[in-house]
Amino acid sequence: MSGDAGRGAQREAAGRGAEGAAIRAFFAVELGAAARRAAAAAAHALRGRPGGDGVRWVRPEGLHVTLRFLGGVEPARVAPLAARARGELALLSPFRVRLGAAELFPTPRRPRVVALGLRPEAPLAALAGALERAAVAEGFAPEERPFRAHLTLGRVRERRCPDAAGLAVPAEELAVDEIVLYRSELAPEGARYVPLERLRLGAGAAPTDHPNREARSERKT
Repeated sequence: MSGDAGRGAQREAAGRGAEGAAIRAFFAVELGAAARRAAAAAAHALRGRPGGDGVRWVRPEGLHVTLRFLGGVEPARVAPLAARARGELALLSPFRVRLGAAELFPTPRRPRVVALGLRPEAPLAALAGALERAAVAEGFAPEERPFRAHLTLGRVRERRCPDAAGLAVPAEELAVDEIVLYRSELAPEGARYVPLERLRLGAGAAPTDHPNREARSERKT
């Protein structure tokens, strides 16, 4: 099946599954196998610490790096949003980030999630900014909270959670060369994330440390 045909089938399935109703959607980075294993191992270790039972841990297959949560999206808006995002992402080159230390997010005193940091943060912030521009241009309300790159391991459901200090996390690299527009399906056993669109960065450039707008701008002049 061609890429265009595959994307069309995904959009059609999304519309059929929701029967025209709004779907919960978000843009995210999908984890590679090595990064997923490392993140799942970190979550498993934290689950075993005191307070670990106060967290709703993300299943390994559900781990991802959220870049822009969209909320309820009408199925008819998926294709225009994806096209707009694809245009923004064409200006950015692929890059790599590393898994960082475990942390309580947004603050240790009032944590909402247990997460892993990601370094360097600058290319992910640039990526989130591109998706923000696409979303706002398509009529979505601007994101009020500043972007902070993190990989959610679990969500604090009670006031207690494990101490994340001192956890050894392998500095696995994550190659970021495409963004996924996901549909979130809520279920008693946990959310299930279904890819709607896969959006490539740049035009097949090799991964670098940072997005490279300058080089592309020079080629256009």
